[in-house]
Amino acid sequence: MIGGTAAVRKPRFISLRWRFILPFFAVILILAMIGAYVLASNGGGVAIPQQNLLLQSSRATSERMTMLYEWLRAEAQRAAFTNHISEAITNRDTETLHLTLEGLARLAQLDSLIVTDAQGVEVFGLLHVIRQETDDYAISNGTDLSGEPIIRDVLDEGYVGASGLLLTAEGMVLYTAVPINRDGQTVGIALAGIGLEQVLNELHGSAITEIALYGGVNGGLLRTTLIPTNMGLDALALPPEVYAQALQTTGGVPIRRLTIDGKPYQGAYFPFAFGPKTLGVTAAILPDNVPFILQMGQQLSALVMAGLAGGVVIAAYVGVSMMLVRVNKVTRVAEALAAGDITARTGMTATSEISAMGQALDHYADTVQERQDALRLTLRRQRREAEHLLTILETLPDGIVVQDTDGRVILINEKAKALLGSQHMSPGANLHELTEVVTDKLGPSLAPGMYALGDPRRVDVEGRMLSAQAVALTNMSAQRVGTIISLRDITSEIRRERARETMLQQLEAEIQQPLAQLAQTEAIRQSGGGFTRELTRHAAALQKLIVEMRDLTGATAEGIKEEQQSLPLETLVWAVANEWRQVALAANLTLDVLIERKGLFVLGDERRLRWAIGNIVDNAIKYTPPGGKLTLEIRGEADGQAQLRVRDNGVGITADEMPHIFTRFYRGTPVTDAGRVLHVPGTGQGLTTAKQIIEGHGGSIRVKSKQWIGTAVYFTLPLTAPEPMALPRLAEDVMEGETIPLERRPKR
Repeated sequence: MIGGTAAVRKPRFISLRWRFILPFFAVILILAMIGAYVLASNGGGVAIPQQNLLLQSSRATSERMTMLYEWLRAEAQRAAFTNHISEAITNRDTETLHLTLEGLARLAQLDSLIVTDAQGVEVFGLLHVIRQETDDYAISNGTDLSGEPIIRDVLDEGYVGASGLLLTAEGMVLYTAVPINRDGQTVGIALAGIGLEQVLNELHGSAITEIALYGGVNGGLLRTTLIPTNMGLDALALPPEVYAQALQTTGGVPIRRLTIDGKPYQGAYFPFAFGPKTLGVTAAILPDNVPFILQMGQQLSALVMAGLAGGVVIAAYVGVSMMLVRVNKVTRVAEALAAGDITARTGMTATSEISAMGQALDHYADTVQERQDALRLTLRRQRREAEHLLTILETLPDGIVVQDTDGRVILINEKAKALLGSQHMSPGANLHELTEVVTDKLGPSLAPGMYALGDPRRVDVEGRMLSAQAVALTNMSAQRVGTIISLRDITSEIRRERARETMLQQLEAEIQQPLAQLAQTEAIRQSGGGFTRELTRHAAALQKLIVEMRDLTGATAEGIKEEQQSLPLETLVWAVANEWRQVALAANLTLDVLIERKGLFVLGDERRLRWAIGNIVDNAIKYTPPGGKLTLEIRGEADGQAQLRVRDNGVGITADEMPHIFTRFYRGTPVTDAGRVLHVPGTGQGLTTAKQIIEGHGGSIRVKSKQWIGTAVYFTLPLTAPEPMALPRLAEDVMEGETIPLERRPKR
């Protein structure tokens, strides 16, 4: 055993190199060399006679002549279509023609470029002149070319690309001519030409084939690539009957044997066809010993081909051998890795499939080694973290219980044992006993399948109130693997909350009853005068202060959501109006209710909504001088919200104070239109509490005000469907009341 893995026994076998590859390549080498020599020496089994070479040379020359014609015609068309050429010909503007045509001729390396008028008279011409010290274009004009066949072919026959030979001061020049049109009329002709020397250079495509051009009526020699003596030139002369036969040739070509300067030649003669015109005869001339030269070349080629074939086979063998070396190296590393040696590597770079396999094997070995190292580090880290976690859990002030997905307790700290309290919570209790105690004490809300993963739950355990918060424990794949329960003793907090609520209720009851009796006693109100009103106002402020103290601790979003139910909006508004009507009467104010839309239901906490709307009404009462009016209105609905408004014609709010009206404990300085400052009791958080409650219901609130004109508070509440309500509807006689539109209070 090596590294925990059984050693792999290496099998014995004969390598593919000696069993198959070496014999195979030896046979291939012999066959390839023999076959290459035979094929190359026999030319593929086909003899190449002199006539075939002449025919191939003549066809190649004809093809090059066609390409030469297409190129020369394209240059003539380029000159004919150049801007302003036709206009310059019409106006005889030689300066423009000179600048334009010379640039075109130099760019295309033409020997001549001529433009004529519509009658064939030269307007401007360029001819390449080469002398001892001169290599430039000579300028000419005025030459009458109307009688030349190439001009007549364009003017009379309408050829586009007529061709012809013209004798110039520099010798015979081969031209191609195209018409120059303007507004649908022929105004001239463009001729592009090259000398016969350049023509022969273009047609001479083989080192062993010579070219000769014949023209004219009698077929005189125009130019040849041979450099014979005078006697040789006589031998190149073409008999009239051969010239005539060559002009009419369409298929096979006539072949003649020649002796030039004592050397044997053979010539093939075919038409000198340049575009639509046949200008003479072209001859392809070969030495009569070409087949022998070709046969010698074939023998040499056969030897070279045989050598190349052998070299290819040897190179293939070397390549395959190198491939097998790499395969063996990959095999050895794979065997070492299988034996447990994770340090074995091939060291290859991916330059082929085999080396890519070796590099992939190295990468795999690196990955395995990295994972093993990472696993060791992870295990050590997990042990340290587990010890650290246990230490932290024991130092936490809260009790912690960790459960798996089946609800079994896998970890619990001493604080949790103390909070749950049981004889089973002894230090020696096993996890099964702990699971039973946790399930019994915390109840089904925290049992498997019904985990309280939202808000904390209150659980009564043996006379103590615990706050239990459950949190899902997930792995890296977001799969739930357990639950963590946090326990905290909130018994003292619950007792303080209950004591505070009891005290506030007692204070409210003790203040509200005398206030109601004082407001309803007509005789006391009439005899007391201003003192009674002031006493009533301060008592109401004290009552409002108690309500605000309750709001500060109870108006939370969670509390509002827990108490929401369907409420008839009219009943809610009338309840608020009746609650504050006596306070308004004590302040010598008129409170009216305006219902523009009936039958609406809102979703909310009835008690807190009465606090919020009451705060808004209270503000309107406090900041409206005696004799004023205020209304509580249901205006309608929009976008699923009930629209409400509280208006008054009090002192209003200044522009400087408007941004701060919802700031807690902020109090402005109200001033009457007579300049008297109003001193009103309160803590400056009425609108803040109202905004908190209304927005907690999903509504909104905004205020509009003008100083000494009045204030309007607009607010919305979410609508809902009607449901049975604990809040009773008020009797019709109680809901009745005169609705008086607000009037602007006159300034004093």
